[in-house]
Amino acid sequence: MAIRTFKPYTKADIIASLQKLPEDATVADAIEWLNVLRDIEIARAQSLAGDTLTQEEVEREMAEWQD
Repeated sequence: MAIRTFKPYTKADIIASLQKLPEDATVADAIEWLNVLRDIEIARAQSLAGDTLTQEEVEREMAEWQD
């Protein structure tokens, strides 16, 4: 079994990603996209650290939100 490691986004990764935005993208669009990348990076690190929820835990939490 391979050991999974976490590799944060590098400056080059971030620049390459931003260059894929449309030519008419605004600063707000870029910031929103950077926030998405940050959230993905956090989620990947949490997952690799075992900081996850089971399906049942998610369903229970969602049921609480709907009350």
